[in-house]
Amino acid sequence: MLTVAIGLVTVGVPPLLLPRDHGPAAAPPSVPTSVPPSVPSASPSAPASGASPSVGPLPCGTGGSSRPACTVYGAAVGTGWTVQSTGVKVVTNGVVPGTDQVALRVEPKEKTAAVTLVAAGPVAATRLTFRVYGGRVHGTVLRVTVSATTAPAGTAPVVLTAPVDVWTPFDLDLRELAPGQPVRRIDLVVATDMLPNAYRFFVDDLQLR
Repeated sequence: MLTVAIGLVTVGVPPLLLPRDHGPAAAPPSVPTSVPPSVPSASPSAPASGASPSVGPLPCGTGGSSRPACTVYGAAVGTGWTVQSTGVKVVTNGVVPGTDQVALRVEPKEKTAAVTLVAAGPVAATRLTFRVYGGRVHGTVLRVTVSATTAPAGTAPVVLTAPVDVWTPFDLDLRELAPGQPVRRIDLVVATDMLPNAYRFFVDDLQLR
């Protein structure tokens, strides 16, 4: 009777141990296979690398810079600037009477008379300085505007008066004349309505700062 009982115990034990002896066989299915697909999560950084940050107007050029020069006119037209005229004759190397100095000579010919200086591209500046040698007999009255484009400015002009045959310096604050705007076009309009008999005058040392 005892021998039979032991035999029953011996036969019943092995089935209980088999799963534990072969446990490692179940390990492979537990290896996570979904990890590699998570790598593309770094793709959101791509739009950032392709984004082009907005670049504002650069300052005017000095020395050998390729940008429009800070010296718009100084005995000659500055690099990157061109002179346009309406109803006036412009001499870019006119000689100031009684001197050997060369300046921008302007001779009004019509009722609508203006000199325009246009840059190759917009430049950032805060001040515009220049000198005007007033016309003979009555002097010169100018309306000055500054535009951020090649089109005339839509803002109110600054009115300047230069006495007869003397140099008068002017210093304009562009933050008031064209708030928050770059400079691409400068207009010097002869106020023929205020001074009908406008004679030749000179402009020199036209600078952006």
